[in-house]
Amino acid sequence: MMKFKKLQVVFIAVLGFINIGFSQDKRPNILVIVADDLGYSTTNVYGKINQVKTPNIDRIAKEGAKFTDAYVTANVCGPSRSALLTGRYQQRFGIYANFDTQRGPGVPASEVTMGRYFKDAGYTTAAIGKWHIGVKLPGQHPLDRGFDKYYGFNSAQTDYFNSPILFDGKTKVKKHKYLTFQFTDEAIDFIDNAKKKDKEKPFFMYLAYNAVHGPNQAPEDYIKKFSKYSKGMSKQAAMVSALDDSVGRVLNYLKAQDLEENTLVYFLSDNGGLPSWWKGSNDPWRGFKREQWEGGTHVQFMMRWPAKIKAGQTREELVSSLDVLTTSLAAAGIKEPKNAHLDGVNILPVFKSDTKNEVNSTLFWAGSHLDVIQGNKGKKIKLPYKPDNAPPTWAVRSGDWKLVQMMEKKGKPLLFNLKNDPTESKDVADENENLVRKLTKEFNVWFKDMTPPIAWDNKYYEELKTIK
Repeated sequence: MMKFKKLQVVFIAVLGFINIGFSQDKRPNILVIVADDLGYSTTNVYGKINQVKTPNIDRIAKEGAKFTDAYVTANVCGPSRSALLTGRYQQRFGIYANFDTQRGPGVPASEVTMGRYFKDAGYTTAAIGKWHIGVKLPGQHPLDRGFDKYYGFNSAQTDYFNSPILFDGKTKVKKHKYLTFQFTDEAIDFIDNAKKKDKEKPFFMYLAYNAVHGPNQAPEDYIKKFSKYSKGMSKQAAMVSALDDSVGRVLNYLKAQDLEENTLVYFLSDNGGLPSWWKGSNDPWRGFKREQWEGGTHVQFMMRWPAKIKAGQTREELVSSLDVLTTSLAAAGIKEPKNAHLDGVNILPVFKSDTKNEVNSTLFWAGSHLDVIQGNKGKKIKLPYKPDNAPPTWAVRSGDWKLVQMMEKKGKPLLFNLKNDPTESKDVADENENLVRKLTKEFNVWFKDMTPPIAWDNKYYEELKTIK
């Protein structure tokens, strides 16, 4: 027995990551489930008017916790996922807008993603689904970023039934099921194979569905379930239903394999929903995807870990997708490397209290803003720029306050008290000039650490540098 303990201590010292307080066999499995363009009120657990039942996604909140004040770092997919996967504001490495990851550039290989932290700490790792942070340059592929398994595509969107850009590792996939179901199969197979190989070894999985991003496609039998709706809306509802069923299959598999108790599950969307979906799908927020209003970045965020998180909680703490990596490292007893410079906060301590705690005092945004609905009666105006190269916006969230400026409009920053005015309908900047100056200064200090854009027009970056 003494010999075993000595060996264990030596192993931990060499690895340099695991806290001695955590034995390997008790480290949790970690599953990060990401939905795509899922409007805030699309699921029952967040929405008041629901077009489709979502009992399985709701389970994560009901058997764990849902956060009502959660954000992502960007109002579009690529930048948002770049931050989630690295745990760092994406502006630190030049990502401000969406980018064509089929050609480049993507997140620099020098940035460490989730997979590397957990693989180096002894986890079996997988990235399944939508990648969208680049693979073309050396070191960018998921298999080079610490993931043992990769099954997915590297772009903003693809055909759900016949994807021309789907890969299993680095091998192109020629035939597949409806992608939502295919990704679910791959996730279950990964868990099954990982546990057959080493039952005691924990796994980390990034399961990034492309649902419910366009193109709006769903199996016919699912569409028929919602035939009472219009053709377009029936497809949307079918996509949500297929996503919910898939999440349920994964959760049920964990339970059947006695893995449920010690698996930390996250569920969040990468940004807000689209205005083309059913009325109220993004309520109660103003705006939608691509906009810097709450509707673009205020998202669903749930956590479940039966061994540690009491069921049925609704949390009001200000949290961010940046917190997922930091929290997961803490849950696994992995010490954050000194040179990592992660921007997230460990959320787990809040579950020790029934009262609201401070997690993030301040959050920042810098990137593009594109008015989704242009002109009168929703008619779009021809723009002098591409949607993924829209003019700059910046925002600061501090406590109940949000300061935001859409710089294309040449107007002053707008200030909203989100507690009293969650729909951002009343600008109170003139009545709070000192607070406007304070938050503007905080943005200026934060932005000094950000780098010129890899993706986005450099002139927009220079405009943001003038904010003082």
